[in-house]
Amino acid sequence: MKIQLIFNPHSGRGRGMKSYPAIHKALRKAGHEVIPHRTIYRFHAMEIVKSLNLYETDVLVSVGGDGTLFEVINGLMNNPGRKIPPIAVVPVGTGNSFVKDLNIFTMEDGIKSIIRNVSRPVDVVSFTAENSHYYFINNLGFGFVADVSVSSEPIKKLGYTAYALGVLKEVIRLRSHELTLEIDGKKYHHRANFCYFCNSIWVAGNMKISPNSVMDDGEIEIMVLNEMTRRELLKTFPKVFDGTHITHSKVIVYKGKHIKASTIPEKFCNPDGEIFGVTPLELKVLPSALQFCTLE
Repeated sequence: MKIQLIFNPHSGRGRGMKSYPAIHKALRKAGHEVIPHRTIYRFHAMEIVKSLNLYETDVLVSVGGDGTLFEVINGLMNNPGRKIPPIAVVPVGTGNSFVKDLNIFTMEDGIKSIIRNVSRPVDVVSFTAENSHYYFINNLGFGFVADVSVSSEPIKKLGYTAYALGVLKEVIRLRSHELTLEIDGKKYHHRANFCYFCNSIWVAGNMKISPNSVMDDGEIEIMVLNEMTRRELLKTFPKVFDGTHITHSKVIVYKGKHIKASTIPEKFCNPDGEIFGVTPLELKVLPSALQFCTLE
């Protein structure tokens, strides 16, 4: 196979650079032709993939975390070629949330999925914010969840500790907002702490934010946390690690294919862990738009 390999040397606090030689060697040893592309700056992976000749690509590999994969997906969806090859992920980032749904947990798992070369369909979600158009495959949130990402970004090198510190900081200054959702033509109003659009189960590495999400059912889950007190949030938050938070009376879950969301005031967004864009948003599910290598 001819493999286009996009690797982020800075992902996972330098794991991307340290892991690259072993990944390249393993794929070459398995008899594959590997064309590496090293990213240098933010959104570089998007630019690289957008310009690739995909007619000469059997598998497109993302070596990094959820942020690198987000860039690869957006480059692929904007590539002018009509051929869309299967995507494989070698998880060497900080969180590596999305690939857990593909039963891939380690670098070795990622390599094995490429060599195995068995893929499954995955929905893609297109979204428009501030007149710009993007795509995500994992999740997008705003409110408390995005504020945590903003707070933890400067200390991201601390890994999970950074996210935990971000949670504590945002609990202290917990805010709610007016939320209006239009889901497949029906409107809903909430006073909410956050809203999450989930195409897969995991977020921030080990948080089971949407335990009932299925990546190829043609819909996404829309999770709303209605306004609650700091004490209540701190008590409920640990349940996100096993997914039991969704039984709380203030957690409301919808499913849909075409969603419009607006807030008062405007809220920052974090698609697939990235931080950009503000509400209002419009989202559409593109059923089974991509194929991903899996170990399922």
